[in-house]
Amino acid sequence: MLKQALLTTLAALLVGAFQSGPGHNQSKPDAEVTDARASQSVGIQITIFSGENELLVPYCGDGEGDIESLCNLGIQIQVEGPNGWTRIKPRYPNVVLGGVPPEKWRSQLIPGGQSHAFAFGFSKDDFVVQRGQRLRVIVDAWRDEQSMRAQKQAIQLTSGSFKCP
Repeated sequence: MLKQALLTTLAALLVGAFQSGPGHNQSKPDAEVTDARASQSVGIQITIFSGENELLVPYCGDGEGDIESLCNLGIQIQVEGPNGWTRIKPRYPNVVLGGVPPEKWRSQLIPGGQSHAFAFGFSKDDFVVQRGQRLRVIVDAWRDEQSMRAQKQAIQLTSGSFKCP
């Protein structure tokens, strides 16, 4: 009985610690992957925490459940390898990656001390990535619209690592 009560308490503490996330009590901007799933594509839900000051995050479309989709050119997916973290590579040598140009980006303002969830997805057929590999996400954010449009002084928010589903 006591063992069961201790296990239940420990489980509740661990769940509470996970749900509060690393960025909730920080004064600096942060990114936290809150969900990752896969079929032939990998879908990522990522929550951006603004820190003390507001942040502007570009998005290029509307995803499921009215969650904005991050722009391809404003995000980087990295894979952990023997030489550290590197950008995931296209599976085929002649692939040309593109995206919505910055002048057509829409932006989501995240007030200081707030957070906002975004979505992003990519096809496992297009990139060299395997189930179980460690991935992380780097999202570009800015303090103002002018800097975002000019792509100057980006604040790069790096998530913790997670396993590719």
